[in-house]
Amino acid sequence: MIFKQLSEQLQSLKYLLCHLSDEHYNTNISHLTNSSIGAHTRHIIELLKCAIDGYNSGEIDYINRKRNLSLETDIFLAISTIIELEKDLIKPDKHLLMVTEKQENIFESIVTTTYFREVVYNTEHTIHHLALIKVGLIELKMEIVNPDFGMAYSTIKYKASQS
Repeated sequence: MIFKQLSEQLQSLKYLLCHLSDEHYNTNISHLTNSSIGAHTRHIIELLKCAIDGYNSGEIDYINRKRNLSLETDIFLAISTIIELEKDLIKPDKHLLMVTEKQENIFESIVTTTYFREVVYNTEHTIHHLALIKVGLIELKMEIVNPDFGMAYSTIKYKASQS
């Protein structure tokens, strides 16, 4: 189930990206402190990549991740990277270490986690950034996503129960 929810969010993001122009992808949005839809997309991709790469290495480091600024400006690179990450997403659960802090002259602070926990985190993180992207779409006066885009599953279920 956890993989299904994240996959659905990534599908929503890919759908959006396929319907955006380069100009809209790269436009700085004032309501997003002048970041772009591309910047939020890059951030989603990079954190998910950290979790998947961390599975293989045994350690997740979101803080000191490699930032690929090309993902921020190149829609096709973003889409193809999401597709590649989706292929590597489903794995059995296992214990991992996560770096929580790295400062000069201070030892790393490490906590234990699991791969499934990080998939859940990335699902919620993705939903959060999709909600921010939706704010950008509103500012751009674009209605190209469904009303549930960027909405938490619990909120969707709650709203359905109220109908």
